[in-house]
Amino acid sequence: MSTNEEPAAGPHRIWTAAAIAEALGQPPPTAEQQSVIEAALEPMLVVAGAGSGKTETMAARVVYLVANQLVRPSEILGLTFTRKAASELSVRIRSRLRRLARVGGLGTDPVEDQPRIATYNSYAAGLVTDHALRIGVDPDATLIGDAGRYQLADDLVQTWTEEVETTSAVSTVVDAVAALAAELSEHGRSPEEAATAIDRLVQDILAKEDEPGKKPGVRAAVAKVVASLRTRRQLMDLVEAFIARKRADGVVDFGDQVRLAATIADQVDDVGAGEQSRYRAVLLDEYQDTSIAQVQMLRALFGGGHPVTAVGDPNQAIYGWRGAAAGTLLDFPATFPGTAGPARIVNLSTAWRNDLAVLAAANHLAAPLRTDAVAALVPRPGAGAGRVQAHYTETHLAEAEYIAAYLAARWSPEGFSAAVLCRRRAQFVAVEQALTAAGLPCQVVGLAGLLSTPEVADVRAALQVAHDPSRGDAMMRLLTGPSVNLGAADLRVLADWARSQATSWARPDGQEGAAGAGAPAEEVPQVREAVEEASLVEAVDRLPREGWQNSRGVSLSAAATSRLQRLAGAIRQVRALTHLSVPELITATEQALELDIEVLAATPGSAGHARRHLDAFTAAGADFAGSADSPTLSGFLTYLDVAEDEERGLEVIEAEPDPQAIQIMTVHAAKGLEWDCVVVAGMNMGDFPSLQHTPAEGKPVTSGGWLTPIGTLPYFLRGDAGSLPELAVEEAGTHTEVESAVEQFRLAEGERLLREERRLAYVALTRARHELLLTGSFWVNQTRPKRPSPFLRELVEAGLVAGADLPAESRHETNPAGAASQVASWPEPEVTIGRQWDQLWPEQAAAVLPGVSAQAQDWWRDAELLLAERDRAATPAPDRPAHLSASAVVALAQDRDAFQRSRRRPVPHQPSVQARRGTRFHAWVEQYFGSRALLDWEDLPGADDDLTGEDVALAELQRAFLASEWAGATPLGVEVDIETPVRSVMVRCRIDAVFAAAEGGVHIVDWKTGAPPTDAGTLRARQMQLALYRLAWSRLHNQPLEQIQASFVYVGAGQSISSGTITEQEIEEVLAAVS
Repeated sequence: MSTNEEPAAGPHRIWTAAAIAEALGQPPPTAEQQSVIEAALEPMLVVAGAGSGKTETMAARVVYLVANQLVRPSEILGLTFTRKAASELSVRIRSRLRRLARVGGLGTDPVEDQPRIATYNSYAAGLVTDHALRIGVDPDATLIGDAGRYQLADDLVQTWTEEVETTSAVSTVVDAVAALAAELSEHGRSPEEAATAIDRLVQDILAKEDEPGKKPGVRAAVAKVVASLRTRRQLMDLVEAFIARKRADGVVDFGDQVRLAATIADQVDDVGAGEQSRYRAVLLDEYQDTSIAQVQMLRALFGGGHPVTAVGDPNQAIYGWRGAAAGTLLDFPATFPGTAGPARIVNLSTAWRNDLAVLAAANHLAAPLRTDAVAALVPRPGAGAGRVQAHYTETHLAEAEYIAAYLAARWSPEGFSAAVLCRRRAQFVAVEQALTAAGLPCQVVGLAGLLSTPEVADVRAALQVAHDPSRGDAMMRLLTGPSVNLGAADLRVLADWARSQATSWARPDGQEGAAGAGAPAEEVPQVREAVEEASLVEAVDRLPREGWQNSRGVSLSAAATSRLQRLAGAIRQVRALTHLSVPELITATEQALELDIEVLAATPGSAGHARRHLDAFTAAGADFAGSADSPTLSGFLTYLDVAEDEERGLEVIEAEPDPQAIQIMTVHAAKGLEWDCVVVAGMNMGDFPSLQHTPAEGKPVTSGGWLTPIGTLPYFLRGDAGSLPELAVEEAGTHTEVESAVEQFRLAEGERLLREERRLAYVALTRARHELLLTGSFWVNQTRPKRPSPFLRELVEAGLVAGADLPAESRHETNPAGAASQVASWPEPEVTIGRQWDQLWPEQAAAVLPGVSAQAQDWWRDAELLLAERDRAATPAPDRPAHLSASAVVALAQDRDAFQRSRRRPVPHQPSVQARRGTRFHAWVEQYFGSRALLDWEDLPGADDDLTGEDVALAELQRAFLASEWAGATPLGVEVDIETPVRSVMVRCRIDAVFAAAEGGVHIVDWKTGAPPTDAGTLRARQMQLALYRLAWSRLHNQPLEQIQASFVYVGAGQSISSGTITEQEIEEVLAAVS
């Protein structure tokens, strides 16, 4: 009998929900559950609160429909969001069907006739595969992830020849193009439609009338919105090209698949009829999290009264950030009406999970969200009392310690489960360290992706080292990993060996020739460049001869030498095989490092389980090789860099939760899970709720929403615009009224975000069965204390938290964690750059050696250099550098030819006295800011020493600094190291100091101890350094460039020179010389 035929006619038993439960040995259903299980085959919405048994009820309904021969198992379609949820629901249904078959309750074979349980995305992908040709789309298009999508957008933006007026960084534009394309696809809009609508809005705003007596034109707040809209309007051309590029390359992303499926369902008439004939009953799980495109697809397929049962909870709609609309669930009755009107609504309102105190707190928190269609949860019969507690500490470290002590008093590896839920992953580290210090087993879930798993990180590092000898960071990963595991002493010797091999001691300004006593010099010591260029990769490749000792008379240990020789051989082996395809090279690399053996030995269980991360990485390499235009090792490593940023390091195959460990995870990841005891950490205003701008006490939360981010689609272009705040400018007649409309929008958007955060807090609280602890702290890493979360305060004020007495304010005016400076010195505190310089150039300020003329000394040095050059093989033209320091970029800007010559033939230079004085001044300033709160000027090291001539000059600089405005300022950071990519070159920036500026801005300062430049060309080249600092800070802290000032402060001259007007494009043009 085909699956589309009706069940065979004839007498059969009528099964009730209660009878089925009895036959299967299950508890009898409640009245609410029975009404869902036995409902007629018509559209129905089941509002199932947290822990109300929705999965059990869904499975019972499927069994009821099959047992009563209303549908065959294969005529049931169940959709949910994750493969894990689909698997669990499928297993539960099949188990019940088999058990019912054993007692004679089925007229069908439960093994051969199975329901289809799938994810929403996989179901959409199947529709596209089957029907794409009918709308003119290639069904075999390659599916790409976020990293592949970003790479396409980046390539397009980098090669775009038309003008785009924006001050945003290239990376921001790339993000915006990819994001806008995804949103347009999600909401079924074309770039042309969006451009037209944006033009209309801008024209409407600009056409408003001026008011007598007020400044003409748009207000400042509105001008920012207009500027952002104009940028988005220009980007629509790029978005159009991006969509065309994907089509030409034959690739689609997940969003494209769902949109194509929705288009097929809407435009190909017989597809919907065929799906309805195939699936006579449809179950939609977690319906509140569906996106607009998914709803449109499902409505086109199964609308018109088809038996669709949607299950969900509007109070758990927490995925708005990925396209889900909060109002989707309660719109279901109108979206899927029955033959007689809107679909009926049924509630599951018994909380089978939570004890009384936990449930009372959750219900109170959800009260502002509740509508008439959503019933409040009621406790289960015989529910325990439960307990809810709270604790608010001074610092986040003290908070983590309190959490550890709380759990230590309750923890038992048998019969007790616990979790710590965080709003942000940044909170994981402190919590994990505190639990570990308390001797508690813990497991971090979802901290990072596949690229961060140890074995994959090792393979990636080996590939990076084989490809690029400047990747000392990757080599350090291998050196400190389990296979080599060098100790600190051997690492120090190896670092000394690497420095001894460094051949470039070039001046940072790119000038050649030794600096005489009277010549102008930069204060940044040349030794920094030498240290930067000392390659660990090359040091390992050419290990020191036996018996080599560093300046302290220490050699590598025998064990270290053996391990390093083995590592060097493995890297050479990988380097020799780089001609292989990417997946083959990955396999060869894991074998060269012997990781294939190590993971099998270290991981219990099957070989497949032990190798799951390595196999997933190999599969990622195969996917890249199959879809990339140029599947080279270089391209693959670039792809991995993008994946690290855009996909959190590729999807990881998570290990199963350890029942004998305390879980640490985000609240989003905890949805659907439960534990005996739950701690919700970080309940501070600004963290939970997570807000970009924390309002002052008593002020409402506001948010700009789509108004200014150039990568966000305006709400009026979205399919769910009716449930989102509206920017009501059409009714405004004047510019002042438009400004008021913008402010009203910001208030409404702030309230919407608070409601979304409230739903997330409700999810967090309802994970606990018996005990709940809510914690927070005044100080994390900010300069102002954080107030307790309004959610926490609500519960305390309602008397729902046992013994809680939240402190009104912090005992400290400044962050107490800042006083406990965390300093790590390695290899030894006294081995500073200055001391290394002393060892290298003991002549100090002497111009000549005793008894030798200066000219003869110069001849001798020149002869040594020429002889050394003769003995070396001809040096090829240098490859494009992967890394440059900011000072090297200055040298490149000042004299490109000299810079290239210095790279081809590095020439060492003796440092000048001025350079050394600059180094000592920088160290003194750093110590001054770090020690000021603890020491007086007279207590600083060297304050009462006898002064040499050089020390007198340094003391004059110190006095000039102390008399300046900067001495009394408090820096946000001192000696801040940042790396930022420019034209595929990683530029290293070391910022001397950063200070707070007006209106939330910052002021970057670079101390100079020499004289200011006298010619415009030199000044312009040096301003390139400040422009790089501004760009790096902007990218690291996501702060607009216009809020970032930068200056050279010539301390001795008492003069400041600003960064000028160098743009990111000009920086890229300079680096084009080497890239």
